Amino acid sequence: MDDKPKSQSFLKIESIRKRSYAHTVLLKENDVIVAFDNNLFFKGEKALINDLSEQKKKEKKILLTISRNEQLFDLIVTGSLGCDFISTDSEETETIKQTFAKKQIWDKEELSNFFAMRDLTNNFEVIRDDKNISAGIFPPLWLAYHQKWSLMVIFSIVSFLLISVNFWVFLIGWICTSIYCYLAQKELLVSFSLLSGKAFSLIVASNNRENAEKCIRQLNPKSKFKYSNLQDPEPVISENDDNLVENKEEKNKISKTQEALV
Repeated sequence: MDDKPKSQSFLKIESIRKRSYAHTVLLKENDVIVAFDNNLFFKGEKALINDLSEQKKKEKKILLTISRNEQLFDLIVTGSLGCDFISTDSEETETIKQTFAKKQIWDKEELSNFFAMRDLTNNFEVIRDDKNISAGIFPPLWLAYHQKWSLMVIFSIVSFLLISVNFWVFLIGWICTSIYCYLAQKELLVSFSLLSGKAFSLIVASNNRENAEKCIRQLNPKSKFKYSNLQDPEPVISENDDNLVENKEEKNKISKTQEALV
């Protein structure tokens, strides 16, 4: 039996209820709640629920630090998670505390959530959960920044056709499009990503896209990003892959032997 007091244990997610907030923010079973607003959290499940509810009433965002597979990441939440928890054992608690001591601490006001969208080949697209003023001022620039080239071309062609018909029609269309792009920019980017075959994989809080990509790479070493400063990961050959190569070479040898005999 563990002699460490329960107050010195972290909360580990045992199960996530259907349609809960934790499911919405893509938390997983065995994720550990490490810190609440950058302070180590040992107060227990009831205190966590009360603290989250209190901050929600004040309409304040909460910064949680999560441990997943011995890697830490931040997440901004706005309500109670809706999970069932168990306590970490003494060894896991001590390991997480040592890892957290090495973590760079950011003020939550500097952070925004980033959605990581992934396809079956681990190609990621990172979408910031924040409004960019360029989407409302100049939509083509916003589309170019997010590499939506086909949509930018379509937008440019339609704009050219409208301005050739009537300047005021073009101006009204431009204003309506700018307002729509500004208000629904996250939904638009997510929709485009879903149409390209990607799905929600992870949400992390970071101060910029580059650090968000680094965090995602730590959690998923196979992750690849387009137009990123991070290099693609080195291909990893598993034992199964080695066996496939050996079997293929053996088959080639047999085929050559059979041809020689013939």
